Amino acid sequence: MMGKDSAVKETVICTEAQFVKGEENFRRYGSAYSWIPCQEEEENLARCIRDNKARIAILGTYRYRGQLYQALAESAGEGPALIARHGVGYDGVDLEFCKKNDIMVTITPGTLDQSVAEHTAALILSLVRDIPALDRSMREFRYAPVTTMELAGKTLGVAGFGKIGKQVATIASRGLAMKVIAFDSLTLEEQMSREGFGKEEFYGKYGLSEYYTDYFEFAESLDILTIHMPVMEGTLNFFDADRLSALKSSAYLINTGRGALIDEDALYNALKAEHLRAAALDVFRNEPYAPVSPAKDLRQLPNVILTPHVASNTVEANFRVQQNILQNIERFLQGRYEEMTRVV
Repeated sequence: MMGKDSAVKETVICTEAQFVKGEENFRRYGSAYSWIPCQEEEENLARCIRDNKARIAILGTYRYRGQLYQALAESAGEGPALIARHGVGYDGVDLEFCKKNDIMVTITPGTLDQSVAEHTAALILSLVRDIPALDRSMREFRYAPVTTMELAGKTLGVAGFGKIGKQVATIASRGLAMKVIAFDSLTLEEQMSREGFGKEEFYGKYGLSEYYTDYFEFAESLDILTIHMPVMEGTLNFFDADRLSALKSSAYLINTGRGALIDEDALYNALKAEHLRAAALDVFRNEPYAPVSPAKDLRQLPNVILTPHVASNTVEANFRVQQNILQNIERFLQGRYEEMTRVV
């Protein structure tokens, strides 16, 4: 894979965590570029961009407010700059700021679906079968078996029926014999039209029993809710006290989507009062995790499983992400902008 002439290597700035994940692939497949890892905090990253006159930056999930974009625009001069997200979410990037400063933004669609869906399935099984607590009791030299339940025949609600939600539905229906129902802002007709299927074929492909656009109708019968919605103006804190209270008190909740979808204080209250049975979370409003309200720390609750935003962090997914990023960089440098996986 080639970028500019090898005599003058294009500098690519990459946040440290993402560089650690991809160093071997970046250096092997992107040998035409000069790779510089930098700390992800905005002031440090902006300084690194300016010092190296870089117009390309690979970013993680950290939220950037202003200095980053100014630094990229200055380094790019008259030409465009590029932010390549190491992943598919871009809520940490100010798209309006990018538009104003001629900064393109790319994501890596489709690269994480399998890994996130598998982690979701792992959390469902761990939560329902109480595996972390059982493991902990054994390590504390207590032999304390408990009675749990099977997943077969239980109702799984998939909130957000995009690619990952559909993959989770397939795993749950075919692999775990669950009844799967879906909720999405798109109508069933819009979903079917996008895939060119009739209702029977669409339901059959993903093992669906029902499809809803009304959340409260969707929520009332769930044994388990798994969240895969995007963050946008209408979904911020979507799962507030009102929507959480629509779930049965025996229901389980899993979130491997985005932390900003859930009102974490409301979730804490529901779990503490046993209005929800338990939750498993891989994503949080603040990352690294810090409670929104210090007195409502989810780590203090016994009925919560927490993982540090690792659902997509597999060898296979990282390789696909890095290959997509390198492809976007190559097309950016060649002026093939229409072929990039851009959001701006």
